[in-house]
Amino acid sequence: MGSPYKMETPHRSSSDIISNLPDQVMETILAHLPIRDAIKTSLLSNKWRYKWNFIPTLVFHEQHTSFPTNPKAFLSNKLVNFVNRVLLHHNGSIEKFELYIHSLQGYVIDSWILFLSKNGVKEIVLMFWTRDRYEVHSSFFSFEAICSLYLCRCILKPPPMFKGFSYLKSLNLESVALADEVFESMISSCTALEILTLMHLEGCHRIKISGLNLKRFYFDGEFVDISFIDAPHLSFVSITLNDNVVDKFVRQGGISNLVRVLGCLTALEKLVIHHCFMQFLAMGNLLKRFPVAYDRLKTISLYINFNDMKQSLAMLCLFQSSPNLQELGVEAAIDDAAECVEDFWKAQRSLYCSMNHLCMFLVMGNLPKRLPVSVAYDCLKSISLYINFKDLKQSLVMLCLFQRAPNLQELEMEVGVEDAIEYVEDFWKAQSGLNCFMNHLRVVKISMLGAQPELEFIEFLLANSPVLEILSVDHFSEKKVEESRVLKELMRFRRASAKAEIEYN
Repeated sequence: MGSPYKMETPHRSSSDIISNLPDQVMETILAHLPIRDAIKTSLLSNKWRYKWNFIPTLVFHEQHTSFPTNPKAFLSNKLVNFVNRVLLHHNGSIEKFELYIHSLQGYVIDSWILFLSKNGVKEIVLMFWTRDRYEVHSSFFSFEAICSLYLCRCILKPPPMFKGFSYLKSLNLESVALADEVFESMISSCTALEILTLMHLEGCHRIKISGLNLKRFYFDGEFVDISFIDAPHLSFVSITLNDNVVDKFVRQGGISNLVRVLGCLTALEKLVIHHCFMQFLAMGNLLKRFPVAYDRLKTISLYINFNDMKQSLAMLCLFQSSPNLQELGVEAAIDDAAECVEDFWKAQRSLYCSMNHLCMFLVMGNLPKRLPVSVAYDCLKSISLYINFKDLKQSLVMLCLFQRAPNLQELEMEVGVEDAIEYVEDFWKAQSGLNCFMNHLRVVKISMLGAQPELEFIEFLLANSPVLEILSVDHFSEKKVEESRVLKELMRFRRASAKAEIEYN
């Protein structure tokens, strides 16, 4: 028998539930909706009607709209009217404004920029996927509260009175056109900048970076030169140099780019070197002793041509100056080994190598037995020798003799014709007596082709890394016989670390 009393559950319509949501929940919902859907919430109830007017983040993305794709209709009607209506009815502060568009008339964007410049916007993203770049309106440079800026396919021509963005902490420029002097002035005047990303700049060829608060720097593109003027807190640097401009623009006899570019970055913790940047760093004369110790540098990732002796020397110099290195990633360049000796002698032409000074190769410790600094063959006037120019060690010995013989008058040479494979093999064997122990290196990753110079480099690493745990080798080869040969070579190398494991793929 059922109870005579019937309990009624209170009924509340779904609209009431939505209307009575806390303001914070409403704001969170609106923040996760595309702008067109956020506007539609005004139909839910009176409480929702004007909520969207206070959204702090406005994102206009062409792919998130349902407008026709016809360019003319798109330009003249739908999107322009939509953005205008949103900005007209918006009542709150706009903290973030994003625009992703394939085609739009410049004067329309000018009016939006002018409106935003008076609204205290903190973050701006302008992405134009168009053939022509958008020349940023002069009112853009009057943003006082901007702290994050991302520009794609824009033209920057700031007015003379522009004094920088005082609160800007993150700047990303992609396919942006600007002059060298504009870039230098803009970066130096943004004193709060912490993160700088540059990709495929147009018209800016000499990159000068200065920033007392700069911590992270990314570059991908082309340049004639790059320098860091004052960046004492820069801890992360990633540079990809896509165009091989090295031979054209490095001054003959100048100081090494490795020292000139990276020498002042004493706060480095991670360094990424891609494509032609290692070649760029290797140009010029390395000093007798690298002037910087990278005590904080723990991770290095680089792309290197082992057949270029100067790149190997530059890399070795980095190792010597990084006593706390823990992780190393190396990708070997795919270059013809026949260039190895040619590159070696090209390196001598760009090296300040008078007969009165000791060559950088001896100072870097490339020979197991060095001539004492005090030795000078002042009376040596004639040398007769047989040499294999494809053997790096022989070339270095000869160069050493030349430098220690300031009064040399006669030289007789007979050239050998031995196999060029000894070129880098002798180079890395020469490092066996070098005090270059990487006492903190634990992980090494190498992508390689299995050439002898690469194997010799791995042998050098294993012999000088007492705490190494993992050596991961990606070997690109289609021949089983070649894979077997390389694997056997790897297994026979002496390991300074008893924990070292080789992962061969």
